[in-house]
Amino acid sequence: MIEKVQFRNFKAYRSLDLELEPFTVLVGPNASGKTTLLEGLRIISETGAESLGKSLSVPSPDTGGVPQPAYKLMGRSHGETGPIEWHAWGTWQGVHGAAHLVARVDEQKSVDDETPVDVFGQWGTLAVKELPQYPANIVQSQDVIDRYTSMAEAKKALVDALSSSGVLRLELHRLAEASYSDEAIPQLDEDGEGLGSVLAYLKLSQDEVFEKIEAALRKVVPSVVRIRIERAAVEQDSVRTIALDDQKHQVSDRRKLWGSQVVLDMKGAKGVSAGSAGEGTLMVLGLLTVLMGPRRPRLVLLDDIELSLHPTAQGKLIEVLRTIQKNDPELQIVATSHSPFILNYLRPEEVRMTFLAENGFARCEKLTAHPDFEKWKDLMSPGEFWSTVGESWIEKVPASAPHE
Repeated sequence: MIEKVQFRNFKAYRSLDLELEPFTVLVGPNASGKTTLLEGLRIISETGAESLGKSLSVPSPDTGGVPQPAYKLMGRSHGETGPIEWHAWGTWQGVHGAAHLVARVDEQKSVDDETPVDVFGQWGTLAVKELPQYPANIVQSQDVIDRYTSMAEAKKALVDALSSSGVLRLELHRLAEASYSDEAIPQLDEDGEGLGSVLAYLKLSQDEVFEKIEAALRKVVPSVVRIRIERAAVEQDSVRTIALDDQKHQVSDRRKLWGSQVVLDMKGAKGVSAGSAGEGTLMVLGLLTVLMGPRRPRLVLLDDIELSLHPTAQGKLIEVLRTIQKNDPELQIVATSHSPFILNYLRPEEVRMTFLAENGFARCEKLTAHPDFEKWKDLMSPGEFWSTVGESWIEKVPASAPHE
């Protein structure tokens, strides 16, 4: 899991150093930097893994080396001229590691241009960076071969640790619609598309996992009796290329395929279509499918963890998520929330508060950093304390200055 992150000149965060827990929830006003924090973690995970992964293979002599990856990562802090930096330190499967990304923005380029990113890191005692070219036509000593092999193995381990992340911005209509997949193991998109295909796969191939998801959903939403999967038509658009008289023509093609759709049996109502089920019910089902499904991520980034649930159901959701983490200790969850009820089911050290200061930069602090926290911690729940003190205190505490 990622234990600490550091952002420099990244959007609203000019200089942020922040510790994370296995379960971390970000709270604060709208446009105060919560989603930006999730975006930064996503860049570290996805861009870092992709960049290092591209250099895992040995470059050929024709290319002259591995080209430096470039990404559309514009978003430097207003008024700053230095590079954008993302750093992360953590422990994965008992091994300490780190990832560092640095983007040097060219002022002469448009915001739509890609920005080159330097990526390097650490895995255990080994530095991880682009592998040097390994000339196959030269006989190397065993020491050189061993060193090269160790570096390659360390890089692959770091890539695997970083790449296993999932960003969730679930949308009700995507979760509800029928889906078709020709993949051996279907996966759920970040907006929820593909839910029917994933659950159909689990029902056929991993029925015990399907039953666990069903039981977890019933714990959060007791009115659910059963999850069923039904066949449903899915229209798929594609483009075919046809060669005619030495000329190629592209022809649009729409096919009708048979996919899968979620249907719920509820107390007092059997065969409720996913589109007619409650929003919170379907959102929870999507989240549980990601966490317990065939491609379980190590890091889950979730916007609005309350998922349109009743306050009591929010508490049940946190209980279920903690049980999942207990059975899967490598799983880390970082989420945003606007609900004080969610905080009441968290430990104070799991709460981070964001605030947009008068100078336009975002700040983030632990709830426990409030100067009066020790005085009130035994008298108020985290949700009550947050509702009472708000976030404006962050700007007034000198110790908070580096966390912006």
